[in-house]
Amino acid sequence: MVKDTCSGRVKVTKQEFLTELQRTLNGRMGSREAAPHISYYQEYIEIEMRKGRREEEVTDSLGSPRLLGKSIGDAFDRTAQNVSYGGKAAEYGLHILKYGKILGRRCAQAGTEALRRAKVWFDRLS
Repeated sequence: MVKDTCSGRVKVTKQEFLTELQRTLNGRMGSREAAPHISYYQEYIEIEMRKGRREEEVTDSLGSPRLLGKSIGDAFDRTAQNVSYGGKAAEYGLHILKYGKILGRRCAQAGTEALRRAKVWFDRLS
């Protein structure tokens, strides 16, 4: 880390940025869930450096790795809540379908029985 004398901001290298981001994300989610985010920012920094930007300039433009990690973690938490809610909705939907299937079968049986009785009744009239 190097402190910029003009702005007073701390400049971090790519490795320092990614390490801090990894540490923050691992505190919020598993390393398996964190890996794609780390890969994305690693690739982004490398692409920007190939375009001619300095390493510290790129990491500075991304802001604080802790704040970035917190934002990603918050989005991950919201997604996890939506998935669990969606899972419950799907579970209830399956119960409704099963009930509807049973009810439909019973209605079909009742309709078939009613048709049979109607035929018997009409046969008696003839």
